[in-house]
Amino acid sequence: MLRPIDLHNLEFKQVFRGYDKEQVDEFVSKVVIEYEELYKQKQLLEEELEELKNQASRYNGVEGTLQETLEYVRQSSRELKEAAEQTAARIIDDAKREAARILDSARREVADEIQQAREALAFRARVRRQLEMQLLQILDQVRLMPEEPPEETSSVSGSSEAAPEDPPLEDEAAQ
Repeated sequence: MLRPIDLHNLEFKQVFRGYDKEQVDEFVSKVVIEYEELYKQKQLLEEELEELKNQASRYNGVEGTLQETLEYVRQSSRELKEAAEQTAARIIDDAKREAARILDSARREVADEIQQAREALAFRARVRRQLEMQLLQILDQVRLMPEEPPEETSSVSGSSEAAPEDPPLEDEAAQ
């Protein structure tokens, strides 16, 4: 390929009527060939440059779209996160309310059971006092009985009359 310095240092021989025509024609042919190659290269480079500009323009458009998409995704993720946090807070609040309801119910049941146990103990104490009183009455009756059995006048009728009456335990215990 012809270099710029080659063109600068080029000297033609002088002949009687100017430069040597063959030498000039040969040089012009070289210059034309080199120029054609350079021109073709320039055209290819310009086309390539135009294509690269188009690609850069498309990439800039895509970059803008990507930036918008990225911002949309960020906004969406913020909204999803906020919604998830609100849902989680609502679930936690519901769970706390349910736990409080269950605890209150359990406390009421325990209080009812304790009340029933107290009533049962009070009933037991009343029954016990009644039984103790009946036993004391029976003991008093036994003490008042004569130590020797009375003489029997008739065996059938006397034995049924001499038997003491038992106090009604069931009727008093039920009261």
